[in-house]
Amino acid sequence: MFQSARRKLILPFLLPGLAFIVVFFIYPVIQNIGISFSNWNGIFRTNGYVGWANYSRLWEDPYFLQAVRNTFLFFGTMLVLMFPIMFLLAIPLHAIKRGKYIFQFMIIAPVVLSVTVAAVLWKFLYNPNMGLINSGLEALGLESITRIWLGDSSTVLVAVSVASIWHGIGTWVVLLIAGLDRISPDLHEAASIDGATGWQSFWKITFPLVWDVLKTLIILAFIGALQTFSFIYIMTDGGPQGNSEVMGSYLYKMAFTGNNFAYGAAMALVMAVSILVFSFVGNRLMKRDSIEY
Repeated sequence: MFQSARRKLILPFLLPGLAFIVVFFIYPVIQNIGISFSNWNGIFRTNGYVGWANYSRLWEDPYFLQAVRNTFLFFGTMLVLMFPIMFLLAIPLHAIKRGKYIFQFMIIAPVVLSVTVAAVLWKFLYNPNMGLINSGLEALGLESITRIWLGDSSTVLVAVSVASIWHGIGTWVVLLIAGLDRISPDLHEAASIDGATGWQSFWKITFPLVWDVLKTLIILAFIGALQTFSFIYIMTDGGPQGNSEVMGSYLYKMAFTGNNFAYGAAMALVMAVSILVFSFVGNRLMKRDSIEY
């Protein structure tokens, strides 16, 4: 009788959450799909059906294709720069005993800042005339390395990636430390007794045992790259000459600046499908035999 009474309470407790999901997630997605097949400009109520025209236009739009390329370059740059830094910070923090939480607080502190504040801060740092980065390089006698970081097509994506990594690296380090905490110290001690070097211990023990965490972080990095908007919009606005334009910023310009909501809706749907496909395929490709420890 008690179990039967509990089952009767399941639906009333689920209904508020289900209603929230339907109203604020499922209905907007369905509405977005309908808009993507129209010519709505976001101002007047037009219901002109245009079929697949908006989707066909995507693959013929050189600016959209450039934004797609820049998005994947941004994602690759994030992986190349962030993963080594993440390990260099997480492994020592996991090993130290005294002052551990103080250092963790210092690393995660930038996450507390809003994206807008962080983007403006780094925009000032990159300023070619008064920015701290160029001034520091000049003080070290490295004038030849100074650049107009946000105005040079060869450095702009890397510059924005560095700012984004600085802002979010604390979260990644904490997640990696949580993965390292699951590894028994006895495994490293046994490897050391058997004559394994620190590097061998890392590749044969640490890396495989935190792979599940790394796999999740790679997928999150891809999702973050597709959703990147604030840093690009504030620091470069897609410049110079569209070399830092990513899918999120280009979508915003098309929908809200260019008053082409139907085209933006098609672009948003392509981005959502890309995230789902990459998450599914990425999980499949990066799947490894489970290791119990």
